[in-house]
Amino acid sequence: MRAPLDPGRYLIHTNPVTRRLLPVLAALLSGGVIAAVLVAPSHGVSTPAPAAAQTAAPTGQPAAPKPGSDVVVARVGSSVITAGELEQRLAETPRATLAKLGSTPEEIRRGFLEQVLIRDVILAEEARSQGLDKKKDVRDRVLAVYRSALIEGIKTEKAQVTDDDVKAFYDANKQKFSAPKRIGIHRILVATEDEAKEIIQELGTGEVDSKKWNDISRDKSLDKSTHLRGGNLGILNEDGSTTQHDQHYDPGLFAAADKVKDGELVQQPVKEGGNFAVVWKRQSMRAMSRPLELEAPGIRASLVDQRVREAISALLQTLRPEHLKELNPELTDMVSVNAQGDVEKAKRPGVLPRSKRAANPLPVEGPGGLR
Repeated sequence: MRAPLDPGRYLIHTNPVTRRLLPVLAALLSGGVIAAVLVAPSHGVSTPAPAAAQTAAPTGQPAAPKPGSDVVVARVGSSVITAGELEQRLAETPRATLAKLGSTPEEIRRGFLEQVLIRDVILAEEARSQGLDKKKDVRDRVLAVYRSALIEGIKTEKAQVTDDDVKAFYDANKQKFSAPKRIGIHRILVATEDEAKEIIQELGTGEVDSKKWNDISRDKSLDKSTHLRGGNLGILNEDGSTTQHDQHYDPGLFAAADKVKDGELVQQPVKEGGNFAVVWKRQSMRAMSRPLELEAPGIRASLVDQRVREAISALLQTLRPEHLKELNPELTDMVSVNAQGDVEKAKRPGVLPRSKRAANPLPVEGPGGLR
């Protein structure tokens, strides 16, 4: 029996992107408000998430703190900024951004501390003092950060797709990465061989006159499903199958068309059931097979996406019974949404739909006329 999924472990296996999200979660857990969620960067500085508790190393094991990494370099209200946090945030910030803060290492370190970290924490402290952490839109954005961090952690763990995994998928799905030779065919279906020969003679041996072909197809073809579109059968495979799974034609049409060049008319009638076909080869596509080396990146990404979806689905199945306390799906009828996804304003209790409202009263004849 598989052990139950632990959602907390997905916040440990993180990449650099997620590591910038985790201080946000730590700040939330400590009752803080997230400056990066509330305030946009200024002066062209790319503002990462606010400083807070350190995150775990991407290997899944807590990184050993460097000597002096817990030294407090700034204290803002109830928050502290340590040397370790400063170092990590500097490492995650683009060089171009850091270059704007100073021309020497000392200027960059102090500029980043003053203009980014302290600025973020001051704004976060003020936001908390104003009660912004209680506002629904802020809480929604914080929850979005939670979801992003959790999904990033799952993706990082499930991203370990090996070359053997990729090859196994390729070998099991080779039909998806190859295609047989295919031919685009137009044909006019008539009852007799002589009638087919007359049409071939009328069209001649040179370049086919498409207008004349379409006129003959409309007037003489027995196939009423294609006669108005020039007898276009679409793209045929060697066995007569087409891209439309419900359409299948005589393989003899493919065999006959395969003997002439693109754009040429087959000079002999082709027997098709109890009738005869005049065949015009419009185009052809060579057989192709895409090698594993070319398809590997796409396969790898697809496998990661599949595993992430499965992991999230399994996690939800585990968590749903524990966390879902009440569900009233019938009450969703109070929200009006049409098939195009347009949502109407919420209905107020006691308000009749427009179609059921009383009509305006009819005019009444009075001493002064209608009123």
